[in-house]
Amino acid sequence: MEYKIVYKATDKLLKEALNLDKQVFSKNDVGDFNTCKKWLKIEKNIYTFLVHENHCIGYINFARITDDCFNKFYDGKMKDYSLTENDILPFSKTENNRCHLISIVIAKEYRDSDAISALKEGFSRKIEKMKQAGIIIDDVIVDCVSIDGVKFVIEQFNAKFVTNSFNGKIYYSSSIYQEKRIFPTISLELLSRKNLRKASLIQYQISKNNWCGYCDLLQEVEDREKGLLQKQDLPQTYVIKWKNRCVGIIGLHLLPKHKNTIWLNWFGVLPKYRRQGIGTHALFKIISLARNLKFKEFRLVTYELWNSQAQHIYKKTMQTSEFYTNKQDWQYAIKRGRAMIFSSSLVDKRISKWNNKFVDLLSGEILHKNSIKKLKENGLI
Repeated sequence: MEYKIVYKATDKLLKEALNLDKQVFSKNDVGDFNTCKKWLKIEKNIYTFLVHENHCIGYINFARITDDCFNKFYDGKMKDYSLTENDILPFSKTENNRCHLISIVIAKEYRDSDAISALKEGFSRKIEKMKQAGIIIDDVIVDCVSIDGVKFVIEQFNAKFVTNSFNGKIYYSSSIYQEKRIFPTISLELLSRKNLRKASLIQYQISKNNWCGYCDLLQEVEDREKGLLQKQDLPQTYVIKWKNRCVGIIGLHLLPKHKNTIWLNWFGVLPKYRRQGIGTHALFKIISLARNLKFKEFRLVTYELWNSQAQHIYKKTMQTSEFYTNKQDWQYAIKRGRAMIFSSSLVDKRISKWNNKFVDLLSGEILHKNSIKKLKENGLI
């Protein structure tokens, strides 16, 4: 497709951009035309529009804001839609430019195309032109309300997670001119008889103390060989591959009584390959697969104490977190491991809390014991 980048905000483009907001945000988060016009009177260079066939199909708005406003965002105490013209400043060649990326939006029908890349490139050119004109961006703050937004600010700004906000996650960067963050090139290889042994040993090494799942992996392979699992069926387990090496495992599954929610399964990276972005990239990939399966909610169960190393990934990517304390479930895991549920929406709708609906943690303990026994029987450990 042929796209055009436009930096001048006309009334037509602005109204079309605000209509795109309605596809993505809740009613309270949709921009107001008159407010945006007041912003533009202070600084005309706020918007980057992506245009196709003379219509706005995406945009980014990025503005310099006051120190007081910036600090409130940093602390998670301010909402995007509460910005007024008093919070906006013109870009400066002589003073610090502390900026807020307010929104990045792409029309639904263009999300599977190269439109997002075209918009990001157009925005990057704008930042570079500003730099050449003597306008240096010192800090950037972003309130991310989606997993796609998190991925964008990590890649575009080398941004770091700061805290939770009213709507999502606050990310901050003071190094936007550094080389863009490039996630390691990984692939996800579907579990099969060919890679079962490798996948099982990886999963055992990562979770041998409390959450071994060999019996489930074996059953998945057998069901797939018998034709009982088709391409779109769950569970789906994948080996994470990097530089032609098997470095981790990740998957998706369902809970029988909650078939509208898709759950993360068997996620882990071998210790020597951690802290290189492999786990974060694998999580983004599996969330994309979950979205393609047409589910609306993505959740995971973890343990604050037993699985502390993965917490930083979940906290910076997932939209909500809550402790799981259902009194009908396995109290040892709940109290000793401090069970938690992280959740994210896969559609343009805010995710609701899990609110302690029954998960059945005890079945995981039974699976663990049976899997250790089976691994020994099959000579794998």
